[in-house]
Amino acid sequence: FYGTTPCGTVGPHMPAPSEASSSLKWIHCKFSMQLSPAHLADVRAGIGEQLGNSMLRYNTSLGGVALMFDRLAIKSDLAVISSDAPVVFVPIEVRLLVFAPEVGQRMEATVLRHGARS
Repeated sequence: FYGTTPCGTVGPHMPAPSEASSSLKWIHCKFSMQLSPAHLADVRAGIGEQLGNSMLRYNTSLGGVALMFDRLAIKSDLAVISSDAPVVFVPIEVRLLVFAPEVGQRMEATVLRHGARS
């Protein structure tokens, strides 16, 4: 999500969401995550926190809203410090569940709870 994010729809080896929820897509991404030096003691937790902060927000590179992530893999024990940036770049791969309905797509839902208007 930070900088360029080469993502693509996941191949047939990944489970696809049900036909009724076709606006949900599993996407496999491979990119460098910007990580503050404060997270270097526990890189996996720092990456998880950064990814968690990116959930439930529209992302142009994904073409939708990331709802959850799994299969996080840190691709190298080495990180890159670029120029005078105050962060390190850690190469990762992750699978994202993205809500990305198409224009004109009909969606059906059941309202489970209704609250008072504020």
